[in-house]
Amino acid sequence: MSSDDGNEEISWELLEEAVDFYDIAQFGRSGETRTYRLRMLVGGAELWRISETPGEPDQTIKERHFNNAEETGKFLEEMRRALRAGGWRELDS
Repeated sequence: MSSDDGNEEISWELLEEAVDFYDIAQFGRSGETRTYRLRMLVGGAELWRISETPGEPDQTIKERHFNNAEETGKFLEEMRRALRAGGWRELDS
């Protein structure tokens, strides 16, 4: 796992022991579920997406690294808008 902003796919099981992960949103569409989690770090945070599709292995991707709370909030607001526009519906966590 590197610290750059590139998307990375790894096994979620490798991250489960890491501390300070917070579920922040869950969306569903056509049987697929996407869970978004923030991992708090010194000096920033990482946004991770866990995609679950029936009949396929789960995928975990680091979407983005944030350096401050304002940047994080703006990105999450835009992400929610884009997902809703794409037909995703927010699920109760």
